Amino acid sequence: MPNFDNSEVVRHILQTLINITSRKTSKDQALSSIDDLIKKLQGKYEFLKHIEIKDTRFMEFEEPVSVMSDIDGIKLNEIGKALNDIIKTINIDLGRNAGYFFIKELKNNIREEYYPTIEEMGLDFGVMQLEFEVNQMTKKL
Repeated sequence: MPNFDNSEVVRHILQTLINITSRKTSKDQALSSIDDLIKKLQGKYEFLKHIEIKDTRFMEFEEPVSVMSDIDGIKLNEIGKALNDIIKTINIDLGRNAGYFFIKELKNNIREEYYPTIEEMGLDFGVMQLEFEVNQMTKKL
């Protein structure tokens, strides 16, 4: 089983989040929202400063997500906590347009070979889906 660098897995997850979010809003809004969120979370997770989200409107072939290799030395569970916060916040921000299906779509679009690393990070999309459903049910009560 191949081992992937943290930076590669984080880049893939963030790129997948941007792709899904841009279908629910717009690419510009998705890039801006995720960039703002990462900057806001840098106080809690300093290593997020090694992630850059670029505006690709004027760049034909460049990927919007750049993750520096400095992240490769960060503990997997810390990266998992940050990604968990990012995913949950985006899900809440998208509101009724996202929810259960947003997390399911994210899970279905993550490359399978990254799952062992994602599990080591402590990310569990099934639990995220259940938490979202419980929160929605609680709001209704």
